[in-house]
Amino acid sequence: MSRVESQPRRGPRRSLDVEQVVDAAVAIVDEGGPDALSVRAVAGRLGMNPNALYTYIASRAALERVIVERVLGESDLALLTGPAEHWRQRIVSYAHSLRETLLTHPAVARLLMTAPMDGPNALRVGEELMGALIDAGLSPRDAGRATYSIIVQVLGAVALEVAETDGRPPLPPEGARIAGRRDALAAIDHTDWPHTAAAIDMMAQWISTDQFHWSLARLLDGCVYSLAPPEPEPEPEPRTPGAHAGADQARRRG
Repeated sequence: MSRVESQPRRGPRRSLDVEQVVDAAVAIVDEGGPDALSVRAVAGRLGMNPNALYTYIASRAALERVIVERVLGESDLALLTGPAEHWRQRIVSYAHSLRETLLTHPAVARLLMTAPMDGPNALRVGEELMGALIDAGLSPRDAGRATYSIIVQVLGAVALEVAETDGRPPLPPEGARIAGRRDALAAIDHTDWPHTAAAIDMMAQWISTDQFHWSLARLLDGCVYSLAPPEPEPEPEPRTPGAHAGADQARRRG
């Protein structure tokens, strides 16, 4: 009886590459928001059976992960590297780059609130931010805390900015969105809300690049504040014995 050699079972032949799958997934989120994303939707866009897509992507969570990686990869990660003395410029430049990238994919900004952020690009962002903060003089522990704060600042600012739009690219120009906010705030009653009314022009610009830069700068100021030597306590003014005695006599007469 002849022996039949077993052959390894081959999976389905791939007709696409993973980048095409990611292209389709990003386009679906850009057009319909995170709720529109599914394995079935991506397969439909590519004209393939959903079961065949599992050859490339195992789940919706995996789709979210590759979208995050793609968009983070579109930001200029090289800005985070440089001389130690330029640590602040590195962080600020990259934060602006990431904000601009997310605003070109506004729906992805929402996805970042729930999607896994553990791919190579996500890890590199954290690693390089911590490196820059350590160059600033922070301990590794404090650099880790500050890195989280910076990420929250960027993602939170973009999320609030996008929340006032339909979330579809391209967003209206920044100036037009600021003008719309100013018009809406103008209806506030000055009598009931005097402080708010006095700050309307500034509040209209909360979604501006200038506000983003100001907030980031103040955050970095706070992160490195503890590194500055404490200011000396003011010396108490000397009191002469005569003045002290005169004050006691005045109190007794009172």
